[in-house]
Amino acid sequence: MNAFAWLIRLAFFAIVLWFALKNLTPVPVRLTETLHWEGVPLIVVMLACLLIGVLAGAIAMAPRVFRLRRQLAAAEAKAAQGPPTIRRGPSTITGMANVARNAGAVGELNGDTRIGH
Repeated sequence: MNAFAWLIRLAFFAIVLWFALKNLTPVPVRLTETLHWEGVPLIVVMLACLLIGVLAGAIAMAPRVFRLRRQLAAAEAKAAQGPPTIRRGPSTITGMANVARNAGAVGELNGDTRIGH
């Protein structure tokens, strides 16, 4: 599996290298009327745009990532306290039996409906 991953990486690198070598055409880059560069290789412009896009995406995702990390830390702290206790009293079981009886799921129950009587 490790060799397969390296083959994928090598193929990706070869494609990017081929793409870069095919896009060496010099292009003018004009940001404003006074700020411009002549003869910048096209691949440099394309890579700069890619990096700017990646940075913009990372900045846009940062608040969500930090919020999710805080929620994860809070959930882990809560889980470290131990399992939650489930409180089952006679009123809960009797109430469930009454709901089932009213819905027609069960007939008349004879005896105690509590668990562990």
